[in-house]
Amino acid sequence: MLDLAKKYQLNEKIVLRKIDSKCWALNVENGNQYRLNEVSYFMLDSFREVSTVETVISIVGKEYAVDRDRLIADCSMMIQTAVNKNILKEV
Repeated sequence: MLDLAKKYQLNEKIVLRKIDSKCWALNVENGNQYRLNEVSYFMLDSFREVSTVETVISIVGKEYAVDRDRLIADCSMMIQTAVNKNILKEV
């Protein structure tokens, strides 16, 4: 599990797009596209400004009714995947 105090921000080369219920993250530098579900989009959008994992978990938790332990585990996994794909960067 990630350190809840770590700070991340959306990579400046990533553009988030949502049309109806379809969501993407697009890397404008290399053209890579990542299809997102609405929860992943919402979470990544919360990192437009520098935020801690804890802050984003609180924001997502207010929007979606889910058990906190499950939310922490799911967000941790999504954040780690986003970091690995250079969608998020640690600051």
